[in-house]
Amino acid sequence: MYTEMQLQEKFYDYIESSIIKNNKLSHAYLIEINNNTNYMNIIKDFIYIILSMPYKEDKVMQEKLKKQIYEETYPDLKFIKPEESWIKKEQLITLEKEFSKKSMLDNKLIYVIDKAEDLNDSSANTILKFLEEPENDIIAILVTNNKYKVLETIVSRCQKLSLINNSLEENKLDETMESFIISIVNNEELIINFDEYLEKLFLDKESSKCNISILNEYFCYCLEQNTVLKKSNNLLKDIDTEKILKYISIFNEFNDKLQYNINLKLWLTNFLIKIMEVS
Repeated sequence: MYTEMQLQEKFYDYIESSIIKNNKLSHAYLIEINNNTNYMNIIKDFIYIILSMPYKEDKVMQEKLKKQIYEETYPDLKFIKPEESWIKKEQLITLEKEFSKKSMLDNKLIYVIDKAEDLNDSSANTILKFLEEPENDIIAILVTNNKYKVLETIVSRCQKLSLINNSLEENKLDETMESFIISIVNNEELIINFDEYLEKLFLDKESSKCNISILNEYFCYCLEQNTVLKKSNNLLKDIDTEKILKYISIFNEFNDKLQYNINLKLWLTNFLIKIMEVS
């Protein structure tokens, strides 16, 4: 079993190289959690690293800071969560008023919007104005399970980061998805099972987006195992890195196409043909 830091290696590598070593902070981050069940602890790690930078030599202050962040009692850190299924405009107006004042601790002010896909039109426009005119000492962290459900103008103003679904650590794939991946690995005629895939994996745009994301996550995860962690207990253990990267590229290409009004059967046909070309 891997530690969270091993599993999220790319995420922590970004923190190490960009923030710790080069002191490069964006004014806004969009973190796609991909159904990771431990996402909030990882985000609190991220926040701790940012806020602890002025206290590199002060272990007592570091411990106090970590405790406050994890207990959500740090005065210059605000968490915004949906109320009655939506993040409301009033919540963000209150946030803006609170953050119009200077930091109480002469450090960064950070706010986290959990489930950013639950911003309604009014609250999305409010936060967009906040992001368009960023203050040097304010950092936004927007958290979403699906970045395609967040207003594109918001996404475009954020540094985009991604977590790996931690359930993939134990290769938890449903039977149909596992069978589909095995068919890809074994270079089987995918078109023969077209109707089954259409019915069970790609019946509509939402299920297609979800399952394309699962495929992408799994292949990225296995790529990390093969090239970084040197493990081989995954379905892609016998596929070379170049092929895995080609598959990931196809998943991203066809995921992008799902954002438009398309014929889903034609989309799936082209998707399977493209995969077979790699195999």
